Amino acid sequence: MSEENRAGAATVLLYKGTSFDLVGKLTLSSLMVEALRRELPGGEPEEPLIMHLRYVRRPDPRLVDGPRTIHNLRSQIGRLGVIVSQAGETIIDREYPVRELLGPVLQHVVQQLDPDEQVWGFCIDHPSLSGLALGRSTPEVEGTMDLNLRESRRSFTVRKVAEPPVPSVDPGDLGIDAAGLGQVTVLLSGDIHGHLHEMKLSRRLEEGGFLLGRVRRVLGPERAERAGENGEAAAERYLVEINEVTPAEHSGAGALHFTFTGDSFREVNQRITASGQDRQLMGWYHTHLFSGNDSGLSSIDVDLHLGTFRQPWQVAGLINLSGDDRLLRFYARSGDSVRECEQWVKDDRGRYRRARAVVVDGQ
Repeated sequence: MSEENRAGAATVLLYKGTSFDLVGKLTLSSLMVEALRRELPGGEPEEPLIMHLRYVRRPDPRLVDGPRTIHNLRSQIGRLGVIVSQAGETIIDREYPVRELLGPVLQHVVQQLDPDEQVWGFCIDHPSLSGLALGRSTPEVEGTMDLNLRESRRSFTVRKVAEPPVPSVDPGDLGIDAAGLGQVTVLLSGDIHGHLHEMKLSRRLEEGGFLLGRVRRVLGPERAERAGENGEAAAERYLVEINEVTPAEHSGAGALHFTFTGDSFREVNQRITASGQDRQLMGWYHTHLFSGNDSGLSSIDVDLHLGTFRQPWQVAGLINLSGDDRLLRFYARSGDSVRECEQWVKDDRGRYRRARAVVVDGQ
């Protein structure tokens, strides 16, 4: 489906940073003239140029090429049909990918606006496009293929890699009363707790990423006490220490969704390996924008967590944004669903205290 409009009626909204703050707008016609300069007649025109655009609703998830990352936040409109005429004669009549047509011009524009900012976004704005929500489309992952593992002929095998054993710790050594711990308890340093509550987050698109740290198994005599009288062992309990929060690369997002790709996990695994530290993937986090502070993970979030983060100690962090407030909670698997986890925050003396998931003013 496409629609044709005079170029002068359209603008390009420009957004800055990972939170995509609106910084201004440009007329689309001025950008088009610059982008098509080599194809337009030179000199002072005797007759005005007339430009018509056709907004082609063909998604293009690929980024604008260039030194800066520029997202088309209305990537449903991935191509533009352009007709330029003068004195009744057609000069240009062809279809262009939006990123190829506007990308070089926008790279120059954002360089002039803020040479230090590396992440930008833009969208074509026109009354006929008002029903299209803004979003960062999920990038295509190159080198992938679909496999049917039920086929009898296979030239490869798949096996599960054994997980390293989880080390044990006595919670008492950390100032934590083990008797009241749940199956999974999240431990945060004061800096990480503050960062999660204060980091700049978009109010237009959901954001998300990964939680890195280490896990330890709770050690203590109460484990034996919790075992059933019939000899069944009590469930393992874990302390999940989060010491790094990193946004996901190569992800897609909209006002009501956040999407990882295989490249997102490849990047974070490379980050873990390069750190050279005792660090593991503790789980993930993302934001909710419009659901209010009383809501938890959606059914889609729960399915993603259970299907992707398979370890019983991996957690899903949720940051609800409501006005100037935000609420931070964590969830871990519990059977076929999830259960909220307690949070403990380290004080200046290196001891932990229980923290409530209270609403705090965003910064």
